[in-house]
Amino acid sequence: MPYICGVDIGGTFTDCVLIDQQGGVTIAKTPSTPSDFSDGFFESLTQAAKSRGLSLGELMQDTVTLSHGTTVATNAVVEHRGSKVGLLTTAGHGDAILIMRAFGRVAGLTPAELLRFSAADKPEPIVPRSLIREVPERIDSVGEVVVELNEEEAVRAIGELRDAGVDGIAVSLLWSFRNPVHEQRLRELIEEHAPGLFITCSNELVPLLGEYERTVATVLNNYVGPITSSYIDDIERRAAEGSLAGPFLLMQCNGGLAAAETARRSALLLLQSGPSGGIVGSQFLGGLMGYDNIIATDMGGTTFDVGLVHDGLPARTSTTIVDQYEFFVPTIDVKSIGAGGGSIAWYDEVREGLRVGPRSAGAQPGPVCYGRGGTEPTVTDADVVLGYVDPDYFLGGRATLDRDAAWRAVEGLGKRLGLDPLETAAGINRIVDHNMADLIRRETIEKGLDPRDFVVFTYGGAGAGHSGVYAAELGVSTVVVPLADTASVWSALGVASSDVIHIHQRDDILPAPFDRERLRASRDALAEQTLAEFETEGFAREHVHLRWTADIRHRLQVHVVEVPFPEGEFTEVDVEALVPEFTRRYEDLYGKGTAFTAAGVELVTLRCTGSATVRKPTLSRAAESGGEPSERARVAPRTIYWPELGKELETPIFRAEHLVPGDVVEGPAVIEPTVTTIVVRPGQTARVDELGNIVVSLGDVKRGDR
Repeated sequence: MPYICGVDIGGTFTDCVLIDQQGGVTIAKTPSTPSDFSDGFFESLTQAAKSRGLSLGELMQDTVTLSHGTTVATNAVVEHRGSKVGLLTTAGHGDAILIMRAFGRVAGLTPAELLRFSAADKPEPIVPRSLIREVPERIDSVGEVVVELNEEEAVRAIGELRDAGVDGIAVSLLWSFRNPVHEQRLRELIEEHAPGLFITCSNELVPLLGEYERTVATVLNNYVGPITSSYIDDIERRAAEGSLAGPFLLMQCNGGLAAAETARRSALLLLQSGPSGGIVGSQFLGGLMGYDNIIATDMGGTTFDVGLVHDGLPARTSTTIVDQYEFFVPTIDVKSIGAGGGSIAWYDEVREGLRVGPRSAGAQPGPVCYGRGGTEPTVTDADVVLGYVDPDYFLGGRATLDRDAAWRAVEGLGKRLGLDPLETAAGINRIVDHNMADLIRRETIEKGLDPRDFVVFTYGGAGAGHSGVYAAELGVSTVVVPLADTASVWSALGVASSDVIHIHQRDDILPAPFDRERLRASRDALAEQTLAEFETEGFAREHVHLRWTADIRHRLQVHVVEVPFPEGEFTEVDVEALVPEFTRRYEDLYGKGTAFTAAGVELVTLRCTGSATVRKPTLSRAAESGGEPSERARVAPRTIYWPELGKELETPIFRAEHLVPGDVVEGPAVIEPTVTTIVVRPGQTARVDELGNIVVSLGDVKRGDR
């Protein structure tokens, strides 16, 4: 039987999803292996294969597509474990990446971190000044060569970097996106005088205006490229040894898959690839359920990630910040905070109060209840103490948690707060839940969107245990736990259901009214570049769909708004409609009347997104025949402390595997799939729909009820 396989590696667990020809879903969840993530990758596949009665080799031979979302690139940046990079840049501009922008010391910081401005600082340089070389050359803003490349000086600089032991050389010259001739020649010289080094040229990766952002992207690609390439090689080798039948594809931050060779060359696009998978999966399932507006929330062991699907499309951004470095790469807009099941609760000596996160217990040692040496209480420990999580049914009974150890850890923290263990555990949950609600507010209300117009999709191992609170806090009426058990590995399913996507863009600042013929020429060039890339990966042109957007701004402003660009043949009327559409979208973001078109409007960037569909998973539907859960679905009730009721209560417990479409569970109750826990809070109602999703109606829960 042919399978589609998706694997997503997180900070705590590695998730695997198998989808068979009939739409049946098999999942596996195994601990991540930070010492060598590929071990966890194949262990998750092995566990999933066993569930189907197969060996790993048999699964590989039956796999038509193996897709992967990886944290290798992200971890290399955050943990400062990237490769040793040299940088070649235009004479006089060697310090641009070190100076950063004026906001370099605060880029990407949370509001709480911004309040401690005196403690803020620039990040550790990804390329030290000692490994930056300036080469004499100059191209002007219209692409004319003003100073020819001094090849003798260039060869000397390349030799110095080679002798310094760099793993690769990044090349980012001034105005190279207007004319790449000097960067192309430097690539040839590096290949000649320093063969074997990883090379990234800015004109090939991000041909956009913005010297600092373009240079950051180029250096970061080199910083993670050798490590990522080695990892991809290892996965491909081991998969080939198992006779993998189909292609090995990697998830990109833009929400699409790419062939392994493309991922090696543009490793930067693998940053934040895992969270993007969850958004794509939410878009896929939302389309089947009839939801166009979705707040996708992923609460794993380490982080809480939020992304939006608005009007049926994932929200995207053209600017990315990683470890305070800002660069231009189109990506699905996902924001994260340190709020997961492994987030550590601690006493803040300065504020004399309880704090939760951002530090995490991670995969090792993990929460105290795991019994692996953890000593500091976490959110998962609080869930165990309150009774939400059954210590004897963790991961479907494959692991047992130590409730007594969790109780002692929470009790120790509570003594410093003057609270008993249940009050302390409830406080831990309240803080983490409200931290998550605040992040969603920033991603909706602060962007001109009303969360009440959305449904919340909750996934990740810990998400379904907390979503009933953070969604109600926002006034949302419906929470979807996608495919019940699959919710804990949802990003892996999203990776498996993604298209192959390539994005190409070109800066060409045009004032309104826009020159239609000039736009047509730029658009045709981008289309040819995008289609040619798909052809190298075996996709016929007729199977590739192209979508266009333009970044437009008011003159003398730096912030742009992305506006859909007409497809196919477009008329002067279509071009003239771009400005009114920009104005509408601008005022949606910043308020009615804020657009000042009298200042002038200009188009900055034209962007082409090409997509080609690989085999998609099919999800089976079943008639809703239930109503009252069967006795088979019920297990012994459990004593749970409900903060909104202020007391412990014998609470009904249901096993998700025995619920059928149409079954309704009234809260307070707990539904237990094998690898997550769904907490149905007092006043809420859960129903199993025809696809097997658990749809929770939040009822008349008002803000502040908790």
